[in-house]
Order: sequence, then structure tokens, then C-alpha cells
Amino acid sequence: MALTWNEWLQRVRHDLVKRMLWPARDRRDLGGKVQPGELVVRLVDGEGNPASAQAVWADLRNDAPAPEQAALAAFAAALERAVAAAARDDVEAVLALEAAFDRLVQDLADEAG
Repeated sequence: MALTWNEWLQRVRHDLVKRMLWPARDRRDLGGKVQPGELVVRLVDGEGNPASAQAVWADLRNDAPAPEQAALAAFAAALERAVAAAARDDVEAVLALEAAFDRLVQDLADEAG
């Protein structure tokens, strides 16, 4: 059964975005210095196996109602920036993924008309 954009976006938010943001939000809210690697998340794929954020995104993108949408490519670039930011312990740059997801939602709504 094909997913609607709304259903798909809920999966992206749950399976990827929230998990990417949790460590950065926690550190921001707690304050203090970021410990090396603290922002790097450990994700799992649909089968429960360890997976990178990029691999989770690739699976999600393949399940999108229209995987070729330009908005998805823009979000993929934002995800790459967030992954790189996590590796360099940059809380604010990881948190920028939230705005990128909001843009994705808006862009898809605009394209749907």
C-alpha cells in the first residue's frame, strides 16, 4: 500500500528527525560542554539492524510517494550537514535539521497545491 505524503512525513519525523535531534536538544537544554561523539546517533533500519542516518534516509526516500521530488534532495543535503555537524560536536548545526524538516513539509505542501 502506497503511503500518503502525510503518512510518509510522520515516518521521517519519527524514524529519523526526532532521533537525530534528541541528543542535541538534550545537550542544549542541559547546557555544558558537548562530549566527543555525544551528538552522533545510533539508528536502526526497518529490520532492526544498525544503520547510518544516510541509510535510514535512503530507505525512507525509497518509500516516498514521489522519491524524485526536488524537496527530498534539499532535505538530503540538510541531513548530510547535520550528520557532519554531529561528528564535529556542533549542537546548533545539528538542530538546524528541524528547520530543514519544516521546510520539507512546507515544500511538499506547496507542490501538492
